[in-house]
Amino acid sequence: MQELECCILPQSILFFRRYQGLENFQIETDRAVTSTSQNSLNRRAELVHESADGKIVRKNILRTTTLIGSHEQSNLQLLASYVEPSHCVLTLDGRGFRIWDLRSKSGTFVNGERVSSARLNNGDEIRIGKFRFTLETNLSDTTREGFFIDEYRVVGILGTGGMGWLYVVEDGRTLQRHALKVLTRKAASSQVDQGELQARFVFEGRAGNRLKNPHIVEVLDYQHRHDVEYLLLELFESINLQELVQRDGPLPVEQVCSVFRQVALGLGHIHEISLIHRDIKPANILVGHDGHTKICDFGLVFLGDDPEELKLAETMGNDCLGTADYISPEQSYDSYKIDHRADQYSLGCSMYFALTGKLPFPEGNTREKINLHRSQDPAGIQSIAPDVPTEVCQIVERCMQKNPDDRYQSDLALAADLKKFATTSISISFDFEKLLRKRTHHASFRLADPKKKHYLQRIPANVASSLQAMSSQESLSDDHTTLSPPSASGIATHVPGDTSSTTEPH
Repeated sequence: MQELECCILPQSILFFRRYQGLENFQIETDRAVTSTSQNSLNRRAELVHESADGKIVRKNILRTTTLIGSHEQSNLQLLASYVEPSHCVLTLDGRGFRIWDLRSKSGTFVNGERVSSARLNNGDEIRIGKFRFTLETNLSDTTREGFFIDEYRVVGILGTGGMGWLYVVEDGRTLQRHALKVLTRKAASSQVDQGELQARFVFEGRAGNRLKNPHIVEVLDYQHRHDVEYLLLELFESINLQELVQRDGPLPVEQVCSVFRQVALGLGHIHEISLIHRDIKPANILVGHDGHTKICDFGLVFLGDDPEELKLAETMGNDCLGTADYISPEQSYDSYKIDHRADQYSLGCSMYFALTGKLPFPEGNTREKINLHRSQDPAGIQSIAPDVPTEVCQIVERCMQKNPDDRYQSDLALAADLKKFATTSISISFDFEKLLRKRTHHASFRLADPKKKHYLQRIPANVASSLQAMSSQESLSDDHTTLSPPSASGIATHVPGDTSSTTEPH
């Protein structure tokens, strides 16, 4: 009687030795790569083989690809003359498993039928010569559940603002999660031209293609069609600085200095290639669990001497672009005649907010706030937060000087000063999935309000209708809390992706 002896190679490949008689094999363990994410702990997928003597062999196939063949580098090696070196391959995507025959002579069979490619389901039998396997899996096709933008299934909401909606999506082909920013179909205000929004969306995508830095959220793709325009972004699991301050109050000095040192480094890269962000504020500063910080939302990015940017300025006028609570004096006069130091002023205002929990100028309407930025100094930081060191207060004050010549002349010099007070050990506690649920519910509340049905006209029709369906399927748990929108005092954004200068009450 013939048997196959099985061992595990260092590369975690099953290896079978054939001796004589019928082809049987056994396995002691299988170390096939599996996902370590919390969501995958209950996922199961195995090829089950029953040998002639009744022994059950289970091969874990919970991986993107599983190569089956006689070659020693195959994930599942079958030593038989009729098995090709690369006989067939199993692939795993959002819809489940598919088997592909690699032009083998003897063929690959699924449920008794020879196939070149076939989608697999739980219980299907795969036969390769005399080798028979049964697929046992609890994975189901989830890629057509929910609603889609191209191949991306929306699973949650990251934010919403004057330019668009920002979603968490899953790529059905790779099961990877990304952020997807969708341009609104209609401007939120009659004073905003839709053509301008589309142009700025293009600028954001163009800038993203040039920006590659660990402290900047990466733009992966830009798509423009008649029915939808979107940016595909890196998904950085984080809490934005405004949410963090609203939740915890003023932050520790060393934590603030660490965060803004990284912001300064990110701005250094932005300014190095002659771009200006023009909307640095707490809601556009993302902080991860370990304190790693990234700048997001380039919806108001200034491309400098780009001809299309100059054409837009001529068409729309030299408007005041930015957020009133954080805008520099020179940017409020003419948002096209600025340099990198305008972003530095906004950084100073944001740092002021993180250290004190208060805006530099909390009173008044938008016009009054802008006038205060031009003419007045804010209350001293130590009058609100006495424990902040004088040297740190001086850094913020220097960033917020009315005259750009009195500010730091380079972002690296600012980062160097902040480094003196920064900590290298930060731990930020937050539940990212819970944050997504809060934001989804917050958006659904606005959609459900009859007075705010105009929101349905600000996003693509398929997304709007499906968002209502998705929110209706979720129930509010006992521990549910809703993010309070910024007060009328004017914190302009409360979620990443918002570049509006006003907020609407919850």
